[in-house]
Amino acid sequence: MVADDYSLSKEDFDREFERALDMIYSIGMKLYRGNEDDAADFAQSLYPFALKQLSKFAGRSAFSTWLYRIAWNFGLEDLRRKKRLVTDSMEGIEIAAEENIPEFDDQEIETLRRHIGELSDGYRIPLILLFYENMSYADISAATGVKEGTLKANVHRAKGLLRQKLGKA
Repeated sequence: MVADDYSLSKEDFDREFERALDMIYSIGMKLYRGNEDDAADFAQSLYPFALKQLSKFAGRSAFSTWLYRIAWNFGLEDLRRKKRLVTDSMEGIEIAAEENIPEFDDQEIETLRRHIGELSDGYRIPLILLFYENMSYADISAATGVKEGTLKANVHRAKGLLRQKLGKA
């Protein structure tokens, strides 16, 4: 739904997109396993796509929030289309204080990143979006097209696999 009285000019769009380039590039680096060329291509490809979607921006959130969601959805769709893997280079990941998740030192964090990178897309994508991007299961479901119950089960299984690999079962 688009607000009838809200519009953003192409010049405003260009300015706001330029301000968001670091965030867009960062999303590309996560999605494309730290490949700088792919991340740059992603940012460049996102521009015309987001511009076409501009009429759907209703101004109910900050432009950067709207663009962030567009970027993730665009990237996830691109990965599905190309059947590529999502990143295992998750610099700065913070593991949420949640039941049965142990504390990690720096070496264990690196090991955890490697093990997350080895997970199948069905396990890795929800983990990245849930814990790194702080998305809700509902938002992840909307972005990936996977039912919330399936996402929750996959996250639970992924945590179990990671605990086994880390010897913390």
